[in-house]
Amino acid sequence: MHVFFKFNMKHTTYRYNSATCRYEPVPWGVKNILRPALIFLAVSTASFFGLLYLHSSWLTTEKELALKDENQALNYHLGKLSDEITTVNTLLASLKDSDRNVQKKLATDNNTLPEVDRPTSHLDVNLKTLLKNTQAKTSSLYQKAQLSNQYFGTSIEVSPEDLSLLTNIPSIQPIDSKDLTKLASGYGMQANPYHKGNYFHRGIDFVAPRGSFVYATAGGIISNVKTSDFPMGEGNTVEIDHGNGYRTRYAHLGGIQVKPGQKVEKGAVIATIGISGSSVAPHLHYEVLKNNKKVDPIEYLLENLSTTDYSLLVLQAKQKNQSLD
Repeated sequence: MHVFFKFNMKHTTYRYNSATCRYEPVPWGVKNILRPALIFLAVSTASFFGLLYLHSSWLTTEKELALKDENQALNYHLGKLSDEITTVNTLLASLKDSDRNVQKKLATDNNTLPEVDRPTSHLDVNLKTLLKNTQAKTSSLYQKAQLSNQYFGTSIEVSPEDLSLLTNIPSIQPIDSKDLTKLASGYGMQANPYHKGNYFHRGIDFVAPRGSFVYATAGGIISNVKTSDFPMGEGNTVEIDHGNGYRTRYAHLGGIQVKPGQKVEKGAVIATIGISGSSVAPHLHYEVLKNNKKVDPIEYLLENLSTTDYSLLVLQAKQKNQSLD
């Protein structure tokens, strides 16, 4: 027969076992274990979320600051581009209306109107004479153009060397910008994004999301590849030698997909958009060099663009605003 005695000592319950003549601790029940566990879990959870709130409220990482500056720059340039596009669209609509009115006047056949409704005047006679002269000149120019095309088609020969030089002139946009809204700042005087002072920007900046492809604007040989984690300068850069004195430089890149000495064709992917170097937002800084002298790249971005599209691109490049590097 066993006799049990219970008493508390430091929150532990003991019982006397007459068989062993010892006081033995009574095992904890479910309630005794569950209550401290729930209290510990509640206190730990509250402490974790409290520290997380304090960290997010008082501490800001460099990456968060960079993303904040990036969003501010993108919103600023988005507003500028939206205003410019609105102005250009208004101008284009006005030009279309004017062109439509001129076409109507030139297309009017004066002979279809009854003489009683349209009295003859000096203006009618002058208009008829002008139309006849215009038609005669147009016909003459068309004949000359046909003869010129025939002459050049049969007389002019282009050697493989000359063809290579022609195809190696940088003439396409270095990013996918069919909507023509990604040119942020042009060649010439611009505002520095850091000290806000004016300086000469020797290239053009295209804004695009990180990871967007960057294309070679002409065929050539990769002459230089540079990677840098330093938050100053041009960051990751690629330079292509196109021959005939032409070189192009692509700066502030993300990932680089070519190596020095590699041959690339026009339109080949060479890198992706990044924010390396002194860049304040994801973009591509693009330069064209002719005989080691930096020239305005906008003068070469002619391929695959209509006259209207190229005029819009030139108008954007002439805007004086803040560069992104």
